[in-house]
Amino acid sequence: MILLTGATGFIGGRVLKEPALKNVKVRCLVRKPVQSDNPDISYVTGDVLDYDSLLKATAGVDTVYYFIHMMGKQKEQAKFDVLDRTAITNMVKACRINGVKRIIHLTGMSDPREKLSHHLASRKEVEDIIKSSGIDYTIFRASVIMGRGGGAFEILDSAVRNFPVIPVFNWGNTHVQPVYIGDVIRYLVECLDKKETLNKSYDIGCSEIFTYKELMQEYARLLGLKRIFVRIPGSWHRISSFVLGKMSSVNPNVIYWLIESLRNNMVCEPNDLKKIFGFEPVSFKESVMKLME
Repeated sequence: MILLTGATGFIGGRVLKEPALKNVKVRCLVRKPVQSDNPDISYVTGDVLDYDSLLKATAGVDTVYYFIHMMGKQKEQAKFDVLDRTAITNMVKACRINGVKRIIHLTGMSDPREKLSHHLASRKEVEDIIKSSGIDYTIFRASVIMGRGGGAFEILDSAVRNFPVIPVFNWGNTHVQPVYIGDVIRYLVECLDKKETLNKSYDIGCSEIFTYKELMQEYARLLGLKRIFVRIPGSWHRISSFVLGKMSSVNPNVIYWLIESLRNNMVCEPNDLKKIFGFEPVSFKESVMKLME
């Protein structure tokens, strides 16, 4: 049996709909009771901050998909760091007690040579706790995930669509390697049957590397929008998160921490994913075309 956390979220909701999981027993961890008409999908109420509920949720489970990330209010990074740490510590402890064999996790890409943003540092800590848990794991790291409902994509989309003149702050030269949401889900689901991915971590992204300014320019070009980009010194986190929060569906506090993370380069380290999975992520252009269908 699989335990799926974040089952109603951007990633978890898509994993749950994958045909590859047909006839696989999936238990979804949710905060409010949900009824299921699918005999292979069940729901259990609980909270990652409540250890006893996780002990119940992981009983009889072989694999846990862990898609939990905390991002609190601005100026509260210490709080969400603590919550992230508490949540994964609870999950690992419950998994050990119930003999869970594997944790599959999606996190943010980062460069260990750089000082990480609060958001990415917390994600890195969660990754390290999973790796040192003694439980088998498979971890995928992504930068900008191209998919409706994803925070990074919604910020990109809102900025390019709404501003004829786009300010480019200190993060303009940060390098990123975007990846299409369909490819992310494919990795997450197909790794279930690939034992060679046990106890491995992988950076995932398309073959193209962009600066964040180039990413916005290319996205505008593909949308057929003429945009002027103006360099402005500074980071302007708070103003940017406030303005973009008014124009997108993303919580301004989430936008604030994601913008803070733009100072960190997110470029894939070499890996053997093509050999293991038999495919390469689609190009940035193709991912945009798929989103426009």
